[in-house]
Amino acid sequence: MRKVIYIFIFGFIGGLLRGYFTFISGNNHFIATMIINIIGSFLLAFITGLLPKIMELSEALISGISMGLIGGFTTFSTFSFDSISLLMNHEIGLGILYISFSLLGGLIFASLGNSLGNLIIDRGEGK
Repeated sequence: MRKVIYIFIFGFIGGLLRGYFTFISGNNHFIATMIINIIGSFLLAFITGLLPKIMELSEALISGISMGLIGGFTTFSTFSFDSISLLMNHEIGLGILYISFSLLGGLIFASLGNSLGNLIIDRGEGK
């Protein structure tokens, strides 16, 4: 039950953050969604790779942070809808660019988040 509560609380916070960034982006919601998802990819890899190794956290809290906070912050459904909308509205070039940047950016930034977490851990161990 604690896991569900953590996911709910952190999901609420993540959703608020996403809503705020989407709101301040104005008419540039494609760019906002792409940036939010790329930042989320980085944070998910960084947080879930680093936090359990540097401090003792319960599995429920890690789930709340990863699924709730990052899951609430990122928005796969909006990415999917925007991608399909661009392609169906014959904006093929923009659609392919949007999909490519989102996917490649997410993978690159997840890798960077993981690498940064490992670097912090290695430095903390005196390596």
